[in-house]
Amino acid sequence: MRTILLQMMVTLDGYAAGPDGALDWIEVDDPELDAYLAELLGAVDGQIFGRASYALLAQYWPGAQQDPATPGDALLAPLVNALPKLVLSTQPDPDLPWQPARRIGANLAAEIAELKSEPGKPLVVFAGARTAQQFLRLGAVDELRLLVFPVLLGAGQRLFDEIPAQRLQLADVVAFPTSGVVLHSYRRQ
Repeated sequence: MRTILLQMMVTLDGYAAGPDGALDWIEVDDPELDAYLAELLGAVDGQIFGRASYALLAQYWPGAQQDPATPGDALLAPLVNALPKLVLSTQPDPDLPWQPARRIGANLAAEIAELKSEPGKPLVVFAGARTAQQFLRLGAVDELRLLVFPVLLGAGQRLFDEIPAQRLQLADVVAFPTSGVVLHSYRRQ
């Protein structure tokens, strides 16, 4: 049975995006963090994005493979671009130019059950706080990985708004000293 990981970047005060969806606080140059993300991407069968996050990332990653801005881009872009993308959308036929990609969301609970019943490596929810919240509300997340950035935003979109109480078990903590980012991994009890 396949599992679903939730891998999100958050600020120390719990925001997954700044005001107006700003993600400028994520930019770091950390080879160890890039190596972790490359290892994660190599260990999954696909990525799950919200529609808005998919559209934003589709503007960046294909070009990053052709003209990487950082060594991290050079490492990660081929992996991100090659993996299948599942895009959560209420639109029946959204524009999905960044391939391979397909829509999910017509009946999310049933689709998650079907995805989890298939053999294969885990799927990872990578972007979109609202998408992450939907998966958390449905109890679909088997492992939660938070990359906590040493930033206080004070405003924005919180990751854990309106999430039912859940008990988690600490699985791992990894510090990335170059950037100050700390990975907290939890599993469902």
